[in-house]
Formats: sequence, structure tokens, C-alpha cells
Amino acid sequence: MILEKTVNDRLLRIYGKETLTGLQKYRIVWSGTQTEKRFGSYDVLTQETGIWLGVKQGLVEIKKYWYMKDTWLLERVEPNTNRKDVFYDKYTYEPIFPFLDKDDNLLPLNWRAIEFIVGKLERAERKVMLTEEDHRQEEEKKQKAEEEKVYGILDSPDPIKELPTFKSSTLSLR
Repeated sequence: MILEKTVNDRLLRIYGKETLTGLQKYRIVWSGTQTEKRFGSYDVLTQETGIWLGVKQGLVEIKKYWYMKDTWLLERVEPNTNRKDVFYDKYTYEPIFPFLDKDDNLLPLNWRAIEFIVGKLERAERKVMLTEEDHRQEEEKKQKAEEEKVYGILDSPDPIKELPTFKSSTLSLR
């Protein structure tokens, strides 16, 4: 767990906190220890035999990553806009990258992988989406620059031909 604390401290120091919530933007957690409270209908089973006892409706604390093998997980804080079953939190931590390979084998916690993924996300957030008008103006600027380049070439003197002068333009009498 010392490694987890070291990585989380580094993530906080480099990428900071989310401005609206004050929560750490990115964090590393062990998926098996994460729980969340959800509202819904759930089957009630006995722990020993798994016999179905009925359905319970209400607020239940469940394992957050029940569908995933226990592993290290990179999470990012995001607004809770489309998850109405987790109704009590305005912001939740959502998974970005589980440290599992394609065959569901555990991968070691690796700072370089975290830095690569988070760096890509941070750079993508800084990019501004252009409107159709912005694209049109950009295209006009490119077109104008191309025209100026072509006209500059056409208007430049030909180095092989002599430039016209008074002497070359008049008939010389011998």
C-alpha cells in the first residue's frame, strides 16, 4: 500500500484537484475494496447456499467493480450526470484503466503507464473544439496563403531573362 500512496501523492502533486469539487482529479485504488451505495431492486440470497429469499428495494451498499477481477485501477472524478442509481453523489470516481492484460491477468502498478494515460487525457481536455465557422475561416486563411505564394512566384522576375530597361525596349539605330 506504500506504492499506492506514493502514486496517489504524485498524481495529486502533478495533476491537482478538480476545480468544482476539490477532489483529487485522478487516483489509484484496489478494485476489490471499492463500494458504492445504489438505489434499486436487488435479489436477496443466503450467503451459505445462495438460496433466493426474495427481492429487496432500497439503498444498498454493493461492490463497485463486481464485474472485474481484483486489480489496481486508475480512476478519474467526473460529474454524476447519467447514473441515477448512485443518487447521493454529485461527483463519482469512474474507471479509466484497469491494470489487466487482454487475458485478464494482473499487470503491475506502473507509473509510466499512468503518466502516459493521464497525459493523453489532459492534452485532449485542453483542445478546443472548432465550430463550422472556425473551420471555414481556417480554410480561407490557407487558401489566401496559397494564393499569395503562387502570385509571389508568378510576379517574381525570371532569372534567365534580362529585366526590361529603356535600352532594351527601344529600337537602337546603328
